[in-house]
Amino acid sequence: MRSVQDVRSVSEAGADAVGLNFYEPSVRSLNPDAQETSQINAAARDAGLTRVGLFVNHDLDFIQRVASTLQLDWIQLHGDEPVSLAENLVRTGQRILRAIRLPRGKLMPGQIDDVIGKWNDLDVSYLLDADAGASFGGGGQPLDWPSIRAWADRRGESAAGWVLAGGLNPQNVAEAIQVSEATSVDVASGVEQPKGRKNAEKIRQFVAAARPGEAAR
Repeated sequence: MRSVQDVRSVSEAGADAVGLNFYEPSVRSLNPDAQETSQINAAARDAGLTRVGLFVNHDLDFIQRVASTLQLDWIQLHGDEPVSLAENLVRTGQRILRAIRLPRGKLMPGQIDDVIGKWNDLDVSYLLDADAGASFGGGGQPLDWPSIRAWADRRGESAAGWVLAGGLNPQNVAEAIQVSEATSVDVASGVEQPKGRKNAEKIRQFVAAARPGEAAR
């Protein structure tokens, strides 16, 4: 989210959560100390939306300060953070969404588990995204949804909560959910026009496709 109007568009469309991006190189980045960020955060809180702060290779002190100041609901770690950093955050009661950057194309369940690695030992949820290298984002590219479903099926009830990301948009999100059986999805560029600027109509279309039959708020 880059504005209070973005938050309103998300709330009116009937979505559940918003992301506040604190990764400076991103076109979506926010200054955590700016008044505008406080206003965006307050608007999301007042609308009853879950607020997820996105961090990329920030240090523990920075993450804790921002999370405490804004009273974030979730912390999304989207970089090369060590497991030890997440352990410290979990010990203080923070809920962690760990980005798992996967290769595109067909994957075996064991290959996905290999990428997750030691994160599997922590009480965290996963955001499955396409690996776009140094940009630390999905690059608007989709994952292989049948592979994700096979991985989730094999893990069964033991699977940590997970969110499907990577190249989702109003045109493909329904199919992505059907094929992967994801219960949560994440979108950024798929509801933007131009890049970095949220489009209210695209947000509405995305949520309507992801939640057919449910009325917007």
